[in-house]
Amino acid sequence: MSRMGFKPFHYLSSIFNSGLQRKAKREAFIKGQEDEQMSLFDHIKDLRRHAFRAVMWLCLFSTIAFIFMEPLIVFLKKPYDTVLVSLKEQGITQNLSSISIFEVITVNFKICFLLGFVFSLPFMLYEIWKFISPALYLQEKKIAKLSVFASILLFYLGISFGFFLIIPYFFSNALGWASQYAQVMITYENYFNTLITMLLIFGAVFEVPVILSLLGLAGILPAKVLIQNRRIAFLTCFIIGAILSPPDVISLCLVSIPMYLMVEISIFIIKKIEKNRSENFAEES
Repeated sequence: MSRMGFKPFHYLSSIFNSGLQRKAKREAFIKGQEDEQMSLFDHIKDLRRHAFRAVMWLCLFSTIAFIFMEPLIVFLKKPYDTVLVSLKEQGITQNLSSISIFEVITVNFKICFLLGFVFSLPFMLYEIWKFISPALYLQEKKIAKLSVFASILLFYLGISFGFFLIIPYFFSNALGWASQYAQVMITYENYFNTLITMLLIFGAVFEVPVILSLLGLAGILPAKVLIQNRRIAFLTCFIIGAILSPPDVISLCLVSIPMYLMVEISIFIIKKIEKNRSENFAEES
């Protein structure tokens, strides 16, 4: 550390630049053109072009979500409406309320933006793929393609798992329990913030195999490290499950067990990656 102190921006910038330099060297090596590798500036321009396209995809799908905002809001309210029907049978009525004039408007815009992100995710990942694919060997490209496809599938699977299975159960238990002690007022913003947060958490949780597999592909996370820490991973999954799920055993298992299965899938994939690498590639000096 210098006398001027730690500079996070400078540190991250140096990591970013060195990463682009390694990509340029690797890409040139794969193409057999070590003397004709792209300059760092060329790589930055290439990255900027793909990043701009990714932002355009996000803007396009956010606009489409805004156009179809009303039916999308009705659909996203279904878990709560389903819970409300069962609660009314118990004499509990907790319709959504708004305490601010602009609350519904701002929340709806936020929902459209996040839906735009969810719908544009495959296209944004494709832009990332187009940027990194020239620096990958043929076998690594096959693995990376599978990882991109799996990341999209698992993200949507995680969101669907949370939306159709966990969230209705969560609201039913939480509202039923809280209503025994107080008159609970659920605002429009509170419901959708909770819904969106939980959906993104479940989508991210189901991304664990892809993230760990990519770390294994880069050689950062060997399979033996995960194998040696299975017990810690198992305990961590149940701790996270206890935080996310309602306070009962069934909900805990519904959240925690799929999370731990993601870790086991990651171990299997990383072991396959390491086996293929040892058979087909020599370590680069």
